[in-house]
Amino acid sequence: MSHDDELFAHARLVDFTEHPLVLLVDTEGGAELLGEDTMCPIQTAAILRTIAADLLASHPLGPCAPVAEAPAWSRPPEPLHPFAGTLDRARKVWTDGTGHVWDLSVPWADANGDTWRWHGVLDQVSGAPILRCDQWKGAHTLDVLREGRGPIRPVVGGAA
Repeated sequence: MSHDDELFAHARLVDFTEHPLVLLVDTEGGAELLGEDTMCPIQTAAILRTIAADLLASHPLGPCAPVAEAPAWSRPPEPLHPFAGTLDRARKVWTDGTGHVWDLSVPWADANGDTWRWHGVLDQVSGAPILRCDQWKGAHTLDVLREGRGPIRPVVGGAA
C-alpha cells in the first residue's frame, strides 16, 4: 500500500447533515472545530461544556501521569478547568476550576520574559481571563498562556 493509499484508507468523509459539528484534536493538544458555522455558537459551547464536565467527572483523583519537577515559582501542569472558574472582579482575583487563585492585578511573566496583563476581559466560551502582552500584540487566555508560554510567574515589585 502506498503512502497516498494509506492516507486515503484512514480518511473519512464527514456528512455535516449527520454530524453538524466535528472536533479534531491533534497529538499536541491543538483543536479545530469543523462545521461550527452550521450551529449556534452558544449551542456548541453548551455541548462542549457537557463533554468537559463528563470527562472531569470520570477522571480519578491525582495527576494523569508523573510530571517532571517544576521550579518553585511555577504551578504544576494540571489543567485549570477555566469553565468552572470564578472571578472576584472587585479584588481582581480569579479562582480556576481546580481551586488555584490567580491575582490578576499584577502582571505575569512568561518563560521568555514577556509580561502579560489582564484588562478586565474574560473569554466568552471558557470564562478564563484574557491577558495581553506588554511587548507585542498578543493575547491569550490564562490557561493557554500558561500551557503555551509557561511556566508563568507573577511580576512582584516590578521585577520578573
